[in-house]
Amino acid sequence: MDIQLTTTVTDVTVYPDRARVVCGGECVVDVGQQRLLLDNLPLTLDADSLRVTGRGEAQVRLLSVDVVRQHFAEAPAAKVRELEQAIEQAEDELQQLADAQAGWQAQLSHLDGLRGQTAVFAKGLARGQMTLDDQRQLLAFWQEQDDGVRQQLRELAGQQREVNARLQKLRQDLDALRSAWPRQRFQAQIEIEALTAGSFLPTVSYVVQNAGWQPLYDLRLRENGRFLHLTTLANITQNSGQDWNGVVLTVSTARPALNQRLPQLKPWYVDVYRPPQPLPRGGQLRTMAAEAAPPPPMAAAMPMAKMAEAELVVAEVEEVGSAVVFRIPGKTTVPSDGSPHKTAVSDLRFAAKIDYLTVPRHTDAVFRRAKADNSGPSPLLAGQANLFVEDEFIGKTQLAYTPMNGELELLLGVEERIAVKRELVRREVDKRFMSDKRRLRYGYKLVLENLLETAVTVVVQDQIPVSRHEEIKIKLEQVSPAVTEQTELNMLEWRLSLAAKETKTIVYEYAVEHPREMEVMGLQ
Repeated sequence: MDIQLTTTVTDVTVYPDRARVVCGGECVVDVGQQRLLLDNLPLTLDADSLRVTGRGEAQVRLLSVDVVRQHFAEAPAAKVRELEQAIEQAEDELQQLADAQAGWQAQLSHLDGLRGQTAVFAKGLARGQMTLDDQRQLLAFWQEQDDGVRQQLRELAGQQREVNARLQKLRQDLDALRSAWPRQRFQAQIEIEALTAGSFLPTVSYVVQNAGWQPLYDLRLRENGRFLHLTTLANITQNSGQDWNGVVLTVSTARPALNQRLPQLKPWYVDVYRPPQPLPRGGQLRTMAAEAAPPPPMAAAMPMAKMAEAELVVAEVEEVGSAVVFRIPGKTTVPSDGSPHKTAVSDLRFAAKIDYLTVPRHTDAVFRRAKADNSGPSPLLAGQANLFVEDEFIGKTQLAYTPMNGELELLLGVEERIAVKRELVRREVDKRFMSDKRRLRYGYKLVLENLLETAVTVVVQDQIPVSRHEEIKIKLEQVSPAVTEQTELNMLEWRLSLAAKETKTIVYEYAVEHPREMEVMGLQ
């Protein structure tokens, strides 16, 4: 015996690239073997993932579960059928309006025909069959009728425009839904054996594709850099073919399956000159420049007097094995239309350490940097972050994955009140040749000025060339102040403390030595 089973989606766990759906239902079973049929399962369902459990008054043994494909003459989704009926109704309305328009148009043609018989009416007037008053009344009647007919035609045209606009939207909605609700579905066939009769409450769970979530972050630097305020939103989308209405929603970090970037110094190599090879005919180099999107307009500030700040409702965090899950409070609805649904999952504050970075070889900008330890209850997944200083939006960045207790590092815009200038102050060739060697000297001066009212720490990054030839020797000579760090690839870094309104200067020189007859490439 087959029993048609009706279920409702009760719980959904959303992973970054899929979702696990739990449905609950109720039926009455008799003693003996029976088959429960669950229709309208989405095509995005992973058939191997479907599982069935249950409980109830009846003592039931679960024997087997099969998933088969169903084909329908019409779309099984109620909303799709509703849209198809609405489209048919709108098309009928258009036909009725067209018929009415044709009737009024025929009446207008008849009036035009009567007005064309002026010669006949003139003869009647001449023979005394009509008076001037009769003709005036007739003309007034024609004009009144003409005005009425044309008014009806204008009203019908306006109604046609409204119905056409409604029909176009209905068709667009239907196209969108048909992609998610094709005229095929899965059916679960659950074989059971009831040892006793009574009610049975089956629970069906399965995994669907075309669903997932991504973290969205709002990062605010508060109280002059004392702490970072991190708000995490789960951006949930699903186009699985099944709406989630009023479900208990959980998002999980488990995987069952930039702008404002600090310029990076690359190794600066010096080597023997090699003539360039000619490009093939038609060769062309293309460069593209990305335009920075303007920041959105700031919302008008609301008066804060006698106003309570809104409380942000966040998820309950729980660690499950190596993953972290966020249980969203209350009931949530996520339709199967691919549109984003955002919900807050955490609201955290981290103590911040502020310093400033500059790479004057590439830019005269000085970047504000904030570092904080992730002391929250979960790791931070990679995702897009909106950056604010207090409530001022300064741009966007991409957060890398940050484990619990890991360090979070952010660039929070350019600090215009700290200035840096880099200048080549020496470039000369040694006139004396030792062992037929040529020696060049370069000197640079970097000037930093702190215009802030507070002391700051500035990290300055620069570099000198790296030799790729054994006969090219490069040596850093005079440096003041001493570098904090120098790598094997000759990346230089100074960490300087500047008091309020203080100016400091970095001076360094390096020498390049190579055989006199050798032509060297890469030097300025």
